[in-house]
Amino acid sequence: MTGQIPDSFLYEGEVYSLIGIEEEEPFSPLDYDIMPEMASTACWRGFVLYYKLDDNYLTLQDMQLNTQEAKKINGVKPMKTKDMFKFHYQDLNLKLDYTGKLLIARDFIDEMYVHMGFQRPIAFRKVVELDFNNGELLSVNDLSEQMENRRNKSPADGARPKTMKDKDVKNWIKDTFSRKQNKEEK
Repeated sequence: MTGQIPDSFLYEGEVYSLIGIEEEEPFSPLDYDIMPEMASTACWRGFVLYYKLDDNYLTLQDMQLNTQEAKKINGVKPMKTKDMFKFHYQDLNLKLDYTGKLLIARDFIDEMYVHMGFQRPIAFRKVVELDFNNGELLSVNDLSEQMENRRNKSPADGARPKTMKDKDVKNWIKDTFSRKQNKEEK
């Protein structure tokens, strides 16, 4: 398996990876009747999103997408590409009404790379929790020190299944491809 390409999040002039979601995904092409297809082993879900804050409001800026048929989103027609993704939506400026917390991170620690799914929060030096209500940013919580403490205590936490029993392996694989955050992960 391969580590998955994360969504990006522009925050305070820095590009972060979106690594955790408290509730449902803030955006899905399925919401627009667009059926994504696997782009590569590094992108099983078939799309990569680029978020930003616009006047403290969660906005989808760009999307790269692999699909047979792309449609306009927010009045934007996608450009055809010749890379891993067949389509690229630019300047969507789509305000999202997401309610919940998002974990964003930067400064990935290469030695902590897991060759499966999305990377773990403890594998980043800078981790920030953003809390939204109907798309509006309510609060920001820097979790970097907490992640460093967890990393120092148990750097292998989540890096492999607890046992090699079939059930544990299947659950671990499922968890690595999900960005849904458990309470104990914070």
